[in-house]
Amino acid sequence: MSDTSRRVLLIFVAALVGVIIGETTGILVAIDGGSISRCFIAGGGAFAGSVALTLGVFHALKLL
Repeated sequence: MSDTSRRVLLIFVAALVGVIIGETTGILVAIDGGSISRCFIAGGGAFAGSVALTLGVFHALKLL
C-alpha cells in the first residue's frame, strides 16, 4: 500500500470515528430533551473534537 493510500485511509477512519461520536452525542442530547438545534451543535462539536483528537493521535504515532 502506498503512503498516500494509507494516509487517505487513516483520514477516512478518523472521519468515521467522528461521525459515530457526533451522532451518538446528538442522540444523547435529544434523549435528554434538547432541541434539534442543540443536538446539531453538540453533535457537530463532538465530531470536530473527535476528528481533531484522532488525527492528533495518528500524527503522534507517526502514522500520518
